[in-house]
Parts: sequence; structure tokens; C-alpha cells
Amino acid sequence: MDRGDDSDRTGAASPAEGYLGKFAWTMGTFVASAGLKFGLNIVLAWLLAPSVLGVMVVVNAIRLGIELLSDVGIEQNIVHHPDGLDRRFRDIAWTLQLLRGVMLTGIFLAAAPLLGPAYGIDTRIFLLAALSPAIGGAHSTAIFVLVKQLEVRRRNLFELTCEAAAFAVQVGLALWLRSVWAPAIGLVLAVAIRSALSYTLPDAGQRWRLERTTVLRIVHFGKWIAITSLATYAASNLDRLYLGQVVPLALLGIYGVARAIAEVPTTLAGRMGYQIVFPALAGVAPLDRPQALARIGHIRALFVWSVCAGLAAVAAGADLVIRAIYDPRYAEAGWILSVLLGGAVFAVLSNLNGALLLSAGRPFFASIANLLRLGTLAVLLPLGYRVGGFPGAVAAIALTELCQYGYVAIGLHRVRLHFWRQDLLAAGMAAGVFAVLLALRWELALGSPLGGMR
Repeated sequence: MDRGDDSDRTGAASPAEGYLGKFAWTMGTFVASAGLKFGLNIVLAWLLAPSVLGVMVVVNAIRLGIELLSDVGIEQNIVHHPDGLDRRFRDIAWTLQLLRGVMLTGIFLAAAPLLGPAYGIDTRIFLLAALSPAIGGAHSTAIFVLVKQLEVRRRNLFELTCEAAAFAVQVGLALWLRSVWAPAIGLVLAVAIRSALSYTLPDAGQRWRLERTTVLRIVHFGKWIAITSLATYAASNLDRLYLGQVVPLALLGIYGVARAIAEVPTTLAGRMGYQIVFPALAGVAPLDRPQALARIGHIRALFVWSVCAGLAAVAAGADLVIRAIYDPRYAEAGWILSVLLGGAVFAVLSNLNGALLLSAGRPFFASIANLLRLGTLAVLLPLGYRVGGFPGAVAAIALTELCQYGYVAIGLHRVRLHFWRQDLLAAGMAAGVFAVLLALRWELALGSPLGGMR
């Protein structure tokens, strides 16, 4: 268990208090992490042109897609499998991870000459970004051991340290270069920093090892993880890839600013789900599952209610926030952020619920839900753009998150795991907060957060 938590040291705290401490640590370090990313977002927006950020929106979307090719869920395997702490199992998993990273770098390098002309981006940017899968694949599996052992404090402090180092490097490059090469080089260095620092964790050493039986076990469990990862990636990045073809790169850069902010709560929910809910329930016997769910449920309720209400509050004043913080060139990000945060309410709930499916050993349902999400976005995004232009496309992206919640809910019904009442109350609270603040803005003659839509 998490030896970094005081409740675990004394042994006197109840399981619910232990989960509360883990949620608090995850929330606290994530807030610091989000602050770094938000700060970097602001600095880059002031130092670099919107078109430069638009280039990186496309490059990052393609990089993530290539990195998710052949994903066999190394982390999920280590967390879920009884032998996940075994040195031999970890070495085999690390070897597969490294081989996969090298292979994906090769694919990326081969695709770069085609990607550059397709998006009107310097091919050398793609060639540089192609190094990241191999570098990232070299990190130690000690990171995943922290998740399995529910060492929430140490895992989150590790990630925060990596992000702080990457922040310093990327800001320094932006101040020095003032061009697209600053975020491009910073991207690769950030991956390298995380891989290097992973070897400072306990028991981080790795050695080359392959064993057919274990490889097949990893691949067998990971086959649905691979489908889920690809579907999740495609659904999360199809907007960037599609819009990169139909709107100017400058507008895509503005959209990228809003999208980065809107993804913060969704990422937090994913971290809560996969670092706490998933490992806490993965080894629980079916008969003990109701008690385990009840212990987590109280903490989950506080989290989803506060986050969803907060999302609604920010959505109601998104345009004011953007104008106060960002360069005037990015003012249009205000209404975009307001719309995306509406969808983020359901994305937060979906991410938490997806971890329940994985903890039940049913990644199949999560995979199907993500494939349905991808299909929904593939239909609604071009339809929204055709009917309503760029605003119609943004609305389609938010609507897809509501559909995704429904798809995940079907899987939860099948495995008899759910938090229906919590989710319904969270959505209701979000709608109420947004309506009240919208009425207040109207009374104060502050207009609408969607006023800049065009």
C-alpha cells in the first residue's frame, strides 16, 4: 500500500479516510501540475503567434496517435496482473515497451515526408517529433509499480517534478528561439526528462528479457486496451486533425488554447480513476465489491459535485477569463472554452466510470464505448461544420461527450457498477450554476460567454 500516506503508516485510519487522503494528494498535485501547464499555455500564447501553436496542435495530435499504435496496456497489465510486481514480469513488459517505442519512431520517421505537405508544416518538425516514442518507451516500469501499490503521493510528486522541469526548459526555449522550433524541441526534451527521472524511483532498474508465455499473457489482456487506446485517441484528436485541414492554422491555434484548458478537468478525472479507483477495486472479490464501492463513493461524490459545479462557473465567465489573461489575439478562445466546458462535465463522469469497467476486468465494454464515441464524432464533426461552420463543429465536439457518457453507462449497467444518482446530481448542479451565473451576467450587463461566436 501507499507508504507515503500518513493514514497507511499508522494503520489506524479507516479505508475511506485512506481513500480521502489519496484523492487529496492526487487533487493537490494535479492542481500544481495544471498550474504549470496553464502557465506554459499563457507564456507561449504571449510569445508565439497563433499559427505556431496551431502547428503544434497538429504535431501533437499525430504524435499521440502514432504512440498509441500497438498499445498493449503495459501499465494496466502491471496494475491488474497478480505478477505485476515480479521482476521478471516487469522486465518483459519493459522490453515490449521499448521495442514498441523504437518501432513507432520508425513509422513516424517514414510518415513525416507525407505529413508535412498534407498540413503545410515543415517536415523537419515531424522528423524531430518522431524521436519521442523511442525516448518515451525507455522509461522504467517503476512508475507503474507506484500505481499498483497505491503510492499516490510518490507517483504524483514524480509527475509534478517532471512537469516542472519540462516547464522550465520549454519557457527557456520560447524566450530564446521565439519560433515553432521552441515548442517542437521542448516536446522531445519533456519526454526525455520523464524517462530519465523514472530511473530515480525505487527499484527502477530494468534488463532486456523476453519470454513467450508472459508476452502472450500481456498481449491477451492488452488487446482490448489497444482498441480502447486507439479509439480514445481518435475520438480525442479527430477534432484537431479534421480542423487542421479545414480552418486556418491561426484559428486552430486559438482553438488549441481553449481545448487545452477544457481538458484539464477531464485529465484530472482520468488520473483519479486510473490511479485510485482502478487499482483499489481491481483486486477486490465480487462479494466484497459493494463495500469497496461504498467506501470510494463518498469521496467520489465530493469530487464530481465540486468539479462539475466549478466547470459550470468557469463556462459562464470563460470569455472574461480569456480576455483578462491572454494576448488579445486569442480572445475568440472565450466562447470556444465555454462550449467545450459544457461537454467536459460529461467527460469527467465518463472517465471516472471507465475506470470502473477496467477494475471489473471488462475492458471490452470500455473499448466498445470508445469506438462508439469515435463513430459519433466522425459523423457529428463534419456535419456540424457543414451546417454551422466552425461554431457548429465546436458544438458537435461537446455533444459527443454527452453521447460517450451514455455509451459507458450501458457498460456499467452490464457489469452492475454505477453511481447514477451522483452523476445525475452533478449534471443538475452544473446546469443550475451555469443558469444562475448567466442570469447574473445579464443583470450586470456583462453579455453572454457566447457573445464572440462567429
